[in-house]
Amino acid sequence: MVSKYISGFGESFLLTCLANSLLVIAKDENAVLKNWMKGLTGHHWITHGIFVISMFLALGLIFSSLNTGRNWTEKTLISLVVAGVLLGGVILGGFMLLV
Repeated sequence: MVSKYISGFGESFLLTCLANSLLVIAKDENAVLKNWMKGLTGHHWITHGIFVISMFLALGLIFSSLNTGRNWTEKTLISLVVAGVLLGGVILGGFMLLV
């Protein structure tokens, strides 16, 4: 069994990987969004990083407090992390192939 914080941040990692990939695509396809993000911090990648890190921390704390992964094993957590990386990579890779 893993602690509620490890499972909570594992869930957060999965969702943040997906959101990160979708945000990359959204910025690439929407100049208004990219320029808005650039205007916030001076560069769209800085804003992107702040968004992703904030999302990871906020969701991790929320999921930890809800203790949604109370019966998880280490294997479950590893599967979530691998799934997040693979899904994020497939989303970005598929987008780049289609562009």
